[in-house]
Amino acid sequence: MKYCCVIGLCLLSTTAVAGLPRPYFYNPPEPEIPATTALDESQLQTPVTPGMVSRSRDWLANYLDSLSGNIDGFFVDTFFSDTVTEDDIRGSRARLSWFTRRELGDPVDYRFGLSVKLVFPNTNERLNLLLESDEDDDQRESDPIESLENPEYTAALRFILDETSAWKTNIDTGVRWGIPPDPFVRFRARRFVYLSEWEMRLTQQFYYRTLDGWGEETQIRLDHPLNVEKLFRIEAKAEYLLNNDYLDLNYSAGLFHQLSRHSALAYTFGASGDTNQQTTFYNYSSRVRYRQSLYQDWVFGEIAQELVWERDKDYETTPVIMFRVEALIGQ
Repeated sequence: MKYCCVIGLCLLSTTAVAGLPRPYFYNPPEPEIPATTALDESQLQTPVTPGMVSRSRDWLANYLDSLSGNIDGFFVDTFFSDTVTEDDIRGSRARLSWFTRRELGDPVDYRFGLSVKLVFPNTNERLNLLLESDEDDDQRESDPIESLENPEYTAALRFILDETSAWKTNIDTGVRWGIPPDPFVRFRARRFVYLSEWEMRLTQQFYYRTLDGWGEETQIRLDHPLNVEKLFRIEAKAEYLLNNDYLDLNYSAGLFHQLSRHSALAYTFGASGDTNQQTTFYNYSSRVRYRQSLYQDWVFGEIAQELVWERDKDYETTPVIMFRVEALIGQ
């Protein structure tokens, strides 16, 4: 009886275990790896197509165009421009300069310069106030203090009619403050043309001055970036006054070299003349300018050495040296 009980318990345990679900382990089949074929070196290289060459050239041309704009804005228009009313840099800006000039055989003279462009708020930058000293006045003072007291100024309001990447037109009305005052009005149209390796700027002005009468001025400028540090520029300008009935001509060529973020060199050669009796160039000059940032990015110092050949002096070589300190304030 004792053995019968033990056998019965064993049978019950076996039946209970057999009723439980057995664990199931899934073994996925091994993936089949296709046989690889060896690639030769020519199949690993990317083929060069004519389309890729064309796209690379277009990219390089656009890059050079952008370099021209960057160089022009940095060390040509910003570094070497004498006025802020004629450049194409947007925003309110002011330039104050004081310089001394010595020409061999003449006493030292001094001059103070001021150029301000103030953009009125809430006008979409279309209305500007212009104020600048008269750059056409050749009279300089022999005393530094008098140079601050005696300059003549021009004040005007400028309304920008249209401004795009290709065109910029505006009309100015104002007064040249002299004795007597000279009210004026002028219209200016500027056209920008971007070529593959050159940037061209055409400027046409028509004006009326109370003292001088009707006149026009045509200017062309060509910029060619040689690399990221050098820019070659050619400029030509012709001005016609109806009362004079002849053209005043000016030509110049220059190489601008950015030495660093804070210094630059400019080598320029220029010629001037007119068509009074016949087309004649009678004044020539060759100049080297070195410009250095003295304090941060708004106070500059400049030294320039120049050789001048003038008809009034029988084209004798006349050395000229000039020192300038300038402050540029802008947004």
